[in-house]
Amino acid sequence: MISFRFWPVAAVSAASLLTLVACGPSSAPYEPPPPAPQSDQQAELPDAALAVAADSPAAPAAVTELEAAHEDEAGHAGEPHVHGGGDLAITREDDFLTVSLDAPLANFGLSETKVPEGKKAEKFAEGIVEPIGPKTCEETERSITGRTDGTHGAMTVSVAWRCKKIDRVEGMLVHVFELYPAFQHIDAIYLGPDGQQVAKELTPNDTEIDFD
Repeated sequence: MISFRFWPVAAVSAASLLTLVACGPSSAPYEPPPPAPQSDQQAELPDAALAVAADSPAAPAAVTELEAAHEDEAGHAGEPHVHGGGDLAITREDDFLTVSLDAPLANFGLSETKVPEGKKAEKFAEGIVEPIGPKTCEETERSITGRTDGTHGAMTVSVAWRCKKIDRVEGMLVHVFELYPAFQHIDAIYLGPDGQQVAKELTPNDTEIDFD
């Protein structure tokens, strides 16, 4: 950004040189033009900054580094990262219901520098949701996947059920808020077999999503 501020000064100097060359011996004595007025921002720049050449490659490099650092602070490589929030997706296919919850590790009371593995990870799928309605559903699978950049981390907890009378499943009751009080809200969506969708924001006071 520094280089852009000094282009007007360079332009004035170039114009002055052209004027000097054009003047003949009979012309009036040359008087240098008054210095170009400085903006408030230029006036506040230290002397060291004024010495930076307009075409210095250091300025763009510094700006690039600052922008990259800011991007990392704002959302670690562009990924949204909001403590207290989460995303819940429920899908139905044939006789199966699958639930996936994605949220920061801090919501589960974990350090954001290390993703849990093995049995320690599987326990975070225990009892997070419950199908609603007169049905017989059996849990068939659990999976945990995580990611971290060293300072921020998140994980996706997935649970699958097979239901004998899946058409009678009316919705899903979410127990995440009582199990992990750091959760404040969850954006939930149900994707039905015929393309139907139901979206809802869940809170500690509203923990059910209906499929109709």
